[in-house]
Amino acid sequence: MLCYNKDVRRKKAISSLRYVKTSAATEFLYPFDVSCLLCGDEQGECSHGGFCENCRREIRENTGRVCQKCGRALIAEERFCEICREREREFDCARSCYVYEGGIRRVVTGYKYGAQLYAARYMARDMAELYEAAQMGCSVIVPSPTAKERVLERGFDHIELICEYLSEMLSLPLLKDAIIKEKNIAAQAGLSGKEREENVKGAYAKGAGAARLKGAGVLIVDDVLTTGATASELARMAYKCGAAFVKVLTYASTRQTANTLYGGFYEDKMV
Repeated sequence: MLCYNKDVRRKKAISSLRYVKTSAATEFLYPFDVSCLLCGDEQGECSHGGFCENCRREIRENTGRVCQKCGRALIAEERFCEICREREREFDCARSCYVYEGGIRRVVTGYKYGAQLYAARYMARDMAELYEAAQMGCSVIVPSPTAKERVLERGFDHIELICEYLSEMLSLPLLKDAIIKEKNIAAQAGLSGKEREENVKGAYAKGAGAARLKGAGVLIVDDVLTTGATASELARMAYKCGAAFVKVLTYASTRQTANTLYGGFYEDKMV
């Protein structure tokens, strides 16, 4: 069996594919189901989600008791999390594959900040499976826009790459230019719930492809949902474009914790 070392692949990606345009362009560089996303051990076929059996113990699927609105894991016998009880969210519902902790945090940060592009296809596959299981029934995919500075800094758009795979897997059109980021905002990492909401207000605008959202069932895609502030602002814009309904799909979401709304305490301080 060939050896596909992660560091080698990352260097190849940066030198040979400075700006990733399509998921097809990564097929040669990133063989699928070859090695575990976490430990890197070669597998005949990874059991699920790109993880070997041992590493699956480090992750938690976002199943069981979740908020009926934002889909985050709950810590109490409730239908809605604290944030969704106190704040109206513009999207109809949101769902995520995993809880953002442990091994999943490492996968997301490695992909986003370490140029581990091979993770995108695994992430998209899990998200596609959840989309089907949750019967989300959308007609178009809209990626959460990434600031141009971040794309230049990283050498690729981490959300668009996931969306390209997801579009292929679900046979849904990907509308990259329907909603655009109109102004630069401060990084959401480390901000409280209220600060996140204020930070994203007015950040997005109609793009050249906005007309295609009229009457559509819109699926907004992002990597991690923390408070839902970004997703809610994007949903608000989608409805301004005439969307019939808006749902949100992410790879992971943070667990509900005490005082998330007013105290601003989150398990997530990275994304």
